[in-house]
Amino acid sequence: MFCRIFALDIKRAILGRWKRFSVALLFFVLVTFACKISFSNAYLQSPQLSPFAALTLGDFLLYAFGGCDGVRSASLFGFDRPFEIPFQWLLLVLLAVYINFDLTEESSAGVNVQLLLRAGDKKQYWLSKILCITISTSLYFVLGVIVTLGCGFALGGVSSLEIDKLILNVMNLSSMVPREATSPAFIPTLLMVWFAILTITLLQQLISLFIKPIGSFLVMAVFLFLSAYFMKPFFFGNYAMMIRNALLCEGGVDAAEGILILSLVSLASIARGCVVYDRKDILSKGES
Repeated sequence: MFCRIFALDIKRAILGRWKRFSVALLFFVLVTFACKISFSNAYLQSPQLSPFAALTLGDFLLYAFGGCDGVRSASLFGFDRPFEIPFQWLLLVLLAVYINFDLTEESSAGVNVQLLLRAGDKKQYWLSKILCITISTSLYFVLGVIVTLGCGFALGGVSSLEIDKLILNVMNLSSMVPREATSPAFIPTLLMVWFAILTITLLQQLISLFIKPIGSFLVMAVFLFLSAYFMKPFFFGNYAMMIRNALLCEGGVDAAEGILILSLVSLASIARGCVVYDRKDILSKGES
């Protein structure tokens, strides 16, 4: 029975949302071109640098998934720098949330009553949603990485995960000091971004059980906005930024602590959702 429920949900979550995935992939294409243009302009303004230096694939990935400078937390109150909003990073995470932000409400409204009665347990519906969201969010992340690498390679990116320090200036990340051995930590740092984005999407689904999906989407948008300015464990949006990970840069957020927090929030979202969804009256929605 779970397989039938899951088949319906996966059709809605992925096949029924191909337009949203297309918008997301276009975002990564545009970000890659923006990275190339910004980097080239930075070299033109620095005549002392070699004109033959090129971006690495690591630079492209960092530009797409890096996030924003931690010192901007002080800028919120008028210190250090002019106030800035990290629009690119916010779009990166919010696009992942947007793909399935209304999946629970949509599938509940169209639920087959006979299927639900035969299942005898509404928890199966919630767990199906969770599995679909995990798959679609992972697909979004993997496709984003592939598109970034593909476009970056087509634009002359060098096959390396080393970071050119100039890319930090291009991204206004001059206060972040990358560790010397960046390559070994690059993949774990990137995976942390995936885990953080997944946790955020799961939490949004839980909140959507209490308020309308658009309301839960806005709640997460505010939460992410605050995460950009406060490097605190509670604002776990920090873990969705490569540049703020202590594995990659000095003074960043602790990776082990991040795994623990993200795991607890994800499990709590799933468990609490099971309880809440089991008490919801979705039969009337399915009949309407």
